[in-house]
Amino acid sequence: MEVLALELMPTGHTQPIAMKEFFIRAAYHVESVLPVEDPARLCGPIQSDLEYDEFGARLRDAADNAALAVAAQVSNDSAKAVRLWGEIFGDGFPSAPKGSTNPAVGAPIVPRPVKDTPQG
Repeated sequence: MEVLALELMPTGHTQPIAMKEFFIRAAYHVESVLPVEDPARLCGPIQSDLEYDEFGARLRDAADNAALAVAAQVSNDSAKAVRLWGEIFGDGFPSAPKGSTNPAVGAPIVPRPVKDTPQG
């Protein structure tokens, strides 16, 4: 996933828009059975045994939910946006406060810079 993010994560957008665009691009990449390769080009494909059909379907689901989350946030339905982001990111993603129908969810109003930091 990190390699796909390095290659496909757009810059110049707010976080929600960048995540939505990433999932769309990643789903297309994987569904097109394009290789996921070592960015340093030292070891070729990463996870050559990757189940492209299953991974593509999960990325497509994430892309669909991300688009719905962005639309919910634009419509000032933050509770729905939080729930949808939680479906994508799992239990580690903060949930809406109990009893709240519209928690304060704020995306940065300016794009966040992306830093390419060496790994390993």
